Amino acid sequence: MRDPIDLLRALNIAGAIAFGVAGNFEAALRLAVTGGVMILARVINVPRPFDLGFVIGMALQGWGNAAGLFDRYDWYDSVVHFTLSAMVAPLFYIGLARLEVVPDLQEDFDEHHNVGIFLISLALGTAFGAIYEIYEYVAVNGFGASLHIGYGDTILDMTLDVLGSALGGAGLMAWAQYGWGTSRRVPPERLEQAQPAPSRHASSTSRQCPGNEMSSSGSSSGENQRSSLTSALPASGAGSPTGSKT
Repeated sequence: MRDPIDLLRALNIAGAIAFGVAGNFEAALRLAVTGGVMILARVINVPRPFDLGFVIGMALQGWGNAAGLFDRYDWYDSVVHFTLSAMVAPLFYIGLARLEVVPDLQEDFDEHHNVGIFLISLALGTAFGAIYEIYEYVAVNGFGASLHIGYGDTILDMTLDVLGSALGGAGLMAWAQYGWGTSRRVPPERLEQAQPAPSRHASSTSRQCPGNEMSSSGSSSGENQRSSLTSALPASGAGSPTGSKT
């Protein structure tokens, strides 16, 4: 196990096995499902900070159900909704980048593209929260699950989903500013730069700055002056006072 984050995944799987041996198959199933989703994030090889955040969010979800924390603490559900949405939203964008549906974060972006990264992450994270609310409704009314749902609870949950997704999108947008991409480990040369990647607009502006124009115009004018002086000088041997000997 080369990555310490994988230890958290292993704890989730070990918990599922332990609950299964103890006969609590519902808790075992919940931990197994969340553990499987954690492994999926490892398979697509997301950047380590986002992987760690996602594993923590899924662990809060899985262990909260297995240990009855949702029923024991009223505030626990709100914490999970906010945290999980903040960690899931960036992964949706990274997954789409893996499929080449959206540009990779290492490409040269301007400020408008960065806003697009934020909006896509926000929209997908919010949609994930809405789908989860539908799941809760179906679980309670279709399968008799003991979940606390209601109009007020749904509005609160979706508000936290929006706020969490906004935070996750902002984090991914900041990550893209440095051009660190979606690879699991940031290339050393990117870390050494430690500054936001220049945008296309900034690059074009620097190419057209007055200083560059002055230097280029100055060099061209100097060349013109040198060529004028050269043409004014007499050619070698022309107009010599002594003619050739016969």
